Amino acid sequence: MPPLLLLLAVLLLSSTANGYPSTCSNATCGDLTIAYPFWLNSSSPSSCGYRGLGLACEGNTTLILPAQSHHRYRVSYIDYDTRSVFLVDDAEAEALNTTTCPHLHFNFTIDASSALHLTRSDSNITFFYNCKRNASSPSAVELTGCPDYNGSSYAFTGDGYTGAADEYGCEAAVVAPVLDAHKKAMVEAPPASRYVEVLKGGFELNYSPHSVQCGACERSGGWCGYRHNQTHGGPGVVGFACFCDGGPTDDQCGVAVEGMKVVLGFNDTHGA
Repeated sequence: MPPLLLLLAVLLLSSTANGYPSTCSNATCGDLTIAYPFWLNSSSPSSCGYRGLGLACEGNTTLILPAQSHHRYRVSYIDYDTRSVFLVDDAEAEALNTTTCPHLHFNFTIDASSALHLTRSDSNITFFYNCKRNASSPSAVELTGCPDYNGSSYAFTGDGYTGAADEYGCEAAVVAPVLDAHKKAMVEAPPASRYVEVLKGGFELNYSPHSVQCGACERSGGWCGYRHNQTHGGPGVVGFACFCDGGPTDDQCGVAVEGMKVVLGFNDTHGA
């Protein structure tokens, strides 16, 4: 492409953000900013970002990422430069302030279709609760202050221990993600609050386009979202949309330059 045409294409591409729906705008909750690909589900339509990244603002102070396996996680920070979101188990947060024996109820899981995924900054702690037999593993640390149980409870700071729960006759085993740096530093914390403090520190997720469509749309200068499909299945069907300067498309953005249409199409080699 001649240099002048290439320059015009780049300039036109930089304006594609203007094609984003006017109903989609940044919001705040407490001291956090909610921006694309996140959206505030109380004031913005689902067309404003990725599926599953709709956030709830409670009391104008607490930002919640709901419904990850029917569980609630509080958003403590979003880093839009590194595409990272930091979460803390909201359901357990209050209990962690009043106990030295963290009693977790849910394993953290991510839906297969989610744009979120764990990072290399994360690690795991596994908890065994109400065990009938003493854990013989050298990696097991017995928890104290667990009045709800007659048996012993343990914490394991490595991976791959959940299968041993039956061996020790434990009532439950729960794996919790934590920041690896916090886990390595917890040896300096008082034993009574060691695991509580690490859990309160939360963990990190990265977000990325969870479909080939979103990846291609963003690389072409558009915004990935969803809207009611007027052509396939009627107005009740919500489908993918790529919002471009010239309006939404069901694919990706193109740039028209002096009678030539330069279609900015790329193959998404990273998949979901």
